[in-house]
Amino acid sequence: MDCLYLIRNGVPFDVAFSLPADERLAWVVALGTLDGGEFDFVAMRWKERP
Repeated sequence: MDCLYLIRNGVPFDVAFSLPADERLAWVVALGTLDGGEFDFVAMRWKERP
């Protein structure tokens, strides 16, 4: 699912599917944060938006 999120946000297909899991998470968190989300690194999940 995370690869599809990256592709939707403009990351090329081959890049999204070739990233190691930790780098893929970093990209997802970076793009999600730019989109207004807040990631809880202790719980490893997105915080609920009010």
